[in-house]
Amino acid sequence: MQAFKLTVKAKSDLKQIARYTEKRWGKEQRKLYLKEFDDTFHLIAEIPSMGVDCDFIKEDYKKFPQGSHILYYKPGVKAKIEIVRILHKRVDVLAKFTDS
Repeated sequence: MQAFKLTVKAKSDLKQIARYTEKRWGKEQRKLYLKEFDDTFHLIAEIPSMGVDCDFIKEDYKKFPQGSHILYYKPGVKAKIEIVRILHKRVDVLAKFTDS
């Protein structure tokens, strides 16, 4: 099984998601949602090919849904999966990656 790592931007995205979730739905829901993210990170690390190609962002990038969000990641070759961004499904993806 491959491991995974989150970029600085992905960590920031996850922190913002956690803050918003706690403010809107409470601590218990925040814990549950973050656990779902962690489970999805491990699943992607186990089966990197399960994501959908999104070469329109960058070559070799893939995406995979998690709740109301989309995980954007780059599979590694004999290395860690790199979770690049975690964005809401309604966000302007190209604008967010242009800012990266």
